[in-house]
Amino acid sequence: MNAVAAEWIKLRTLRSTWWALGVGVLLSLALTVLGAGTVISRWDPGRTADQAAMGVVVAVYVGVILAQLPLGMLGAMTVSGERASGMIDVTFVAMPSRGRVLAAKAVVLGGLAVAGSLLIAVPGYLYGRSVAAGFHPSWLPAGSWTIVAGGTLMIVVTTLLGLALGAILRNGAVATAALVAIVLVLPFVARMLPGGEVVNRVLPAFPALQLIEQVPDVMPTWAAFAVLAGWAVVPLAVAVVVNSRS
Repeated sequence: MNAVAAEWIKLRTLRSTWWALGVGVLLSLALTVLGAGTVISRWDPGRTADQAAMGVVVAVYVGVILAQLPLGMLGAMTVSGERASGMIDVTFVAMPSRGRVLAAKAVVLGGLAVAGSLLIAVPGYLYGRSVAAGFHPSWLPAGSWTIVAGGTLMIVVTTLLGLALGAILRNGAVATAALVAIVLVLPFVARMLPGGEVVNRVLPAFPALQLIEQVPDVMPTWAAFAVLAGWAVVPLAVAVVVNSRS
């Protein structure tokens, strides 16, 4: 707990933390409001209350995952910035277990990502319900929890992937470029290659989009969660190994 508290103190005293969170939340919330209003205005009048509620949740979590890149960049810059300033050496003197330091950073950044998702989702959901009031949407149908969990996991995974890349590559710009390539560029490139659709399914974007109902279901829900979570767990494990050797 002391390691987590120390990492939280460091993170919250950086202006870049609040800039990244603020930009990600405000931009995503604005696009959520705009997108939800546009989509809901085109709904068929015959939608049931549960269908309307599901539509609102989907629209909101499409907006939530738009905040993933600013938070992923924050994850990358957190550790690479400490290394560039030399503060990471002070941290390792105070706490020699580098795996414990990285785990504490992951806990703090993961919590920040969840908080960011809630700052977008809650007002976005309330706005969507107000726009869809004529459909009398129910609150949260059973199936909506997969969307909530999937959208939240995506933003957490991207944040932790940024952290892992920053720890492995040790350069904020390079780590950010690698993050953008994995999250945005590779899915488009894969589609143009033979067998690219298969490759695309193991990249983080596809299972996340499946969980928020933006692409067809091509894998079981549990598998989509596992593939997505793997993009945080595996890179962080590699980062622990790399940092333990230097």
